[in-house]
Amino acid sequence: MSRFPSRCPGVLGGLGLGLGLGLALALVGPVSAAPQATQGSPAKVPDSASGLFVSPFGEPFRSSHGLADWFAGADGDHNGILTLKEFTADGLRFLTVLDTDKDGRVDGFENSTYENEVAPEILPQSAVFRPGREDSDGAGTPAPRARGLEGASTFGLLDEPQPVRGADLNYDGKITAAEQAKAAERRFGFLDPEATGELVLPALQSRMTARQAPPTSFGRFFRRRPD
Repeated sequence: MSRFPSRCPGVLGGLGLGLGLGLALALVGPVSAAPQATQGSPAKVPDSASGLFVSPFGEPFRSSHGLADWFAGADGDHNGILTLKEFTADGLRFLTVLDTDKDGRVDGFENSTYENEVAPEILPQSAVFRPGREDSDGAGTPAPRARGLEGASTFGLLDEPQPVRGADLNYDGKITAAEQAKAAERRFGFLDPEATGELVLPALQSRMTARQAPPTSFGRFFRRRPD
């Protein structure tokens, strides 16, 4: 018989209670410390499988919900509707960001900086466009070229591989504010085929999902997606 018949159960019981409380605190602690979502603010839904969204004007947003981030920034009055005026203002804003010498236009040197430093993922030599991204058994995300996409169109809403150069309407190697505004009007029309005069995020997210869908068995030329 043990020499301590009455003390050992108490000690063991205390240890058991202490371990139980420690485990409970370890589990409850992180939960209680987690930030609470703001009431009424919807959770962001991932809208880009690549983790990169390139806006219609070429601005990169490196996030799984980059489309929503861009939309929120361009929606000046935050009413959930993007008008042509707001859309154009966003394009002009980004033009001033690229115009580093502040001469009112983006020239070839500034465009080169954009391609190599601001959004290098859109270049043909980017690792994104290398073959072999698809798993050996045919599963996984097909390489962008296999989906019929190139350059910035891989990560955006429009088939425009280089949106900054795409605004150079007179092909003189420079993009002015007037050209950017005209390009904005043209691009808005592509995104608003029904000519409603407004863009909403759910419709743009649906368009993005359709563009990122795998190609059909007939390949890129028979692939259904918005232009």
